[in-house]
Parts: sequence; C-alpha cells; structure tokens
Amino acid sequence: RFARALALAGGAGADAVRLLASAENIRIEIGAGVAPYLATIHAEALAVIRGQLGEAVFAEAWEEGMKLTDDEAVALALDSVD
Repeated sequence: RFARALALAGGAGADAVRLLASAENIRIEIGAGVAPYLATIHAEALAVIRGQLGEAVFAEAWEEGMKLTDDEAVALALDSVD
C-alpha cells in the first residue's frame, strides 16, 4: 500500500517499483506467500505504476529493486517520505 500511495501521491513511481520488487525478493527468499486480497492490491499498483512509467523504465526499476539489500530498501522507503 505504501508503494502505491508513493507512486500516486508523490509521483515517485520508480522508487515505488523498487520497493515492491524488494518486497517480492524478500518474500521469495523466505518462501512467504501473499494473501489473495494483497495480491490483487499489488497487481493493481503495479499496473498503475507501469502505465505511469512505461515498460522500459518499469523493468529497469524492478531489476534495481530486486538487487536492493534490506537496509537499502529501508533507506529508500524512509527517503521517499521526506
């Protein structure tokens, strides 16, 4: 929800994608699933942001987010709300 709000309210779509990708990477690493209602919210947020950024920028931001360490992701999230 934070990433979607960030993208919609602040126009920080690339950072939102990086944060969503980082969260996805963490879920993969720990083997966690996503509740169905959250999966829907997540998919909707990704579609909105992809539309804002375009596919190339979205894909680049996603790749960058998948490589973030946990500390980098937290720092990005905190910097995004300043």
